[in-house]
Amino acid sequence: MSKSVVILLQPGAADWEYGPVLPILKEYFGARIRTASPDGKTVQTMGGAMIDVDTGFDTADVGEADLVVIIGSDAWMRFHDDALSTRLRRRADEGRPLAAICAGTLPLARAGVLNARPHTSNSGPFLSENAVEYSGGDQYRDVAHAVSDGVVATAPGSAPASFAVACAALLDPAKQAEVVGYWNMARGEFEDLGTELGPIWKA
Repeated sequence: MSKSVVILLQPGAADWEYGPVLPILKEYFGARIRTASPDGKTVQTMGGAMIDVDTGFDTADVGEADLVVIIGSDAWMRFHDDALSTRLRRRADEGRPLAAICAGTLPLARAGVLNARPHTSNSGPFLSENAVEYSGGDQYRDVAHAVSDGVVATAPGSAPASFAVACAALLDPAKQAEVVGYWNMARGEFEDLGTELGPIWKA
């Protein structure tokens, strides 16, 4: 049976953050994808796309899905949901995989999920200033790529490619060759272009 993934989206979700995740999980790893918004209503993303979600946060299968992915949006900065926090914390305590990128790391910080495990986000102050429950500064990794401890993967908003790979590794760690293969495909364009983007300006 295919594995199940729940994607938590807010209005204003960053398109570049979920864009790499959904295809690799669905097409390359055969996952069943379900999307959720706070109220179960359609979400307009940062780029203007309208996503007709499957359900609301309260009825999303946060407990039993094989992977829960939280996509960044500025809306997370002012969003507080104690029931969701409890479900996320319970999931992490049970060792069930979670992944969050950009401001999507805030609900994990508010749930105490990041206090005792390696993690990253947009910055350390971003977490401490927006989540009073957060006390994991000594576990923060100031890096430009996703970080995972095998249960929880986190990433800054600038790292969607490594985040997608981290999600795939959480969903099916036995498929290490496939995960590495996807990463080798994705990283090539960055390495080839370099820092000055020469080929972009002229052929």
